[in-house]
Amino acid sequence: MKSIKIVIQEQIQNLYMIGRLSAYELKKSYADNLLGGLWIILNPLFQIGVYWVVFGLGVRGGQDVDGIPFFVWLICGLIPWFFISAAILQGSNSVYARLNSVSKMNFPLSVIPTYVVVAQLYTHLILVAMLMVIVITSQGIHHINIISLLYFMLSSFCFLLSLSFVTSTLSTIVRDIHLLIQTATRMLFYVTPILWLPSDNTPQLLKEIFAMNPFYYIVDGYRESLLKGSWNFIHSPYTLIFWSVILLLLILGSAIHVKFRKQFVDYL
Repeated sequence: MKSIKIVIQEQIQNLYMIGRLSAYELKKSYADNLLGGLWIILNPLFQIGVYWVVFGLGVRGGQDVDGIPFFVWLICGLIPWFFISAAILQGSNSVYARLNSVSKMNFPLSVIPTYVVVAQLYTHLILVAMLMVIVITSQGIHHINIISLLYFMLSSFCFLLSLSFVTSTLSTIVRDIHLLIQTATRMLFYVTPILWLPSDNTPQLLKEIFAMNPFYYIVDGYRESLLKGSWNFIHSPYTLIFWSVILLLLILGSAIHVKFRKQFVDYL
């Protein structure tokens, strides 16, 4: 618990630095591109277009999902996933990629994963605003539960930040971990019901296992909030499981980060 206290104190004491560095991180990502920040929108649009053509028109033949146009249903799952995958990959490599820059500075290393995840959050907020415009145009505003949506945005941020404390430390110590995370993230995209739904013939046990997946909790929460205006997922037992996972990740991530950060430079 002492490690958690240290890490949380460092976040609170360096809030201004986190804000400045996260803004710089986002700006730096697109600084060398001719279209600059437009790629924040263009890159996900290209991916959404491909998935819609392949799965919406090709596999499903344009069929709706429970009366909701497949395109709308699809982007309500893909946009939170873009945030998840980017934060996982960038967060896991955050400390190692910046050690040379900060190794000779009096710099709180626990801040690095935080501002990297916050930078991805900025992009996510822009995409969520676009998503809401599409949903309102297609389904109407009465289906949207703003409070529930804000809850799931906060939940996803807390989960990804806690996870990044673990992955950024482990991938600095053992570089193979970062490659493993890249592979696991690609696999999770297809394991998580983002492009598909469990069928009526899917065994109930398997459905329960899918529902306990933290990524499924986030993605389905976005869909419930935007397409049904529902609170059901928040009030389900999976909420307790989800926040228990966050707490375990925070405890583990804080402990190993504080324990190993003085030796990080040795792993360069």
